Amino acid sequence: MSAWDMIKTIFFGGLTFLFFFVIWIYNPFIHRVEYEVPSQMEDIINDSKAALQGRELFKTMCASCHSVRYDGIYLMSVASKPEFKNVLEKFGTLIRVDEKTKEKVMFLSRDVYEAVAMNDLLMLKSSFGKIPPDLSTIYLSRGAGYLYNFILNPQKVLPGTSMPPVMTGQEENTAKIVSYLRSVSEPSKAEKAKRTVMGIVVIAYFVAMGVLLWIWRKKLLAKMGYGQ
Repeated sequence: MSAWDMIKTIFFGGLTFLFFFVIWIYNPFIHRVEYEVPSQMEDIINDSKAALQGRELFKTMCASCHSVRYDGIYLMSVASKPEFKNVLEKFGTLIRVDEKTKEKVMFLSRDVYEAVAMNDLLMLKSSFGKIPPDLSTIYLSRGAGYLYNFILNPQKVLPGTSMPPVMTGQEENTAKIVSYLRSVSEPSKAEKAKRTVMGIVVIAYFVAMGVLLWIWRKKLLAKMGYGQ
């Protein structure tokens, strides 16, 4: 392989690495607004024990409007219906068994859930102007800072929003709810490490395959009488 070929291989390998870096790690083209979180509240958000308390707080304070299907939490008005248990048993997927209550935590696909809960969702839409979203992946799209400030003071972060200020003045409980949403949306440390390794392996694979294919191409061209 000539020096020029090596330079081209390194260049295109670098472009491949840059592409996956932008896709998976940091995209500089996305507009980001920084929301401050007090250090004490940030510690709560990152605490796995606080997430367990946050789940109970969510069920009490938020489940009248929002669901978290990825963790088996559905609208209070829907979950209280006797027939809903039958739907969970028939169409649901077991997530885990609650250690304290020994109840099954079941995941229900969006289309099945919305079919069962349509009347309740339309009632919420008539009250708030739109259907409150499922919050299973909200942490991934919004982050801790946004969620903490929005739940604590919705109008300050998003003026005109239909979200009621149900957690005003409850900083610690708000942080626990955010901690819970984080635990649902974000994989465990072991899973994060696994995904990081997989990402590095994939990038290394593309770079290695690029080099090997280039060498193979050069050999084929040489056998055909080109490039001599």
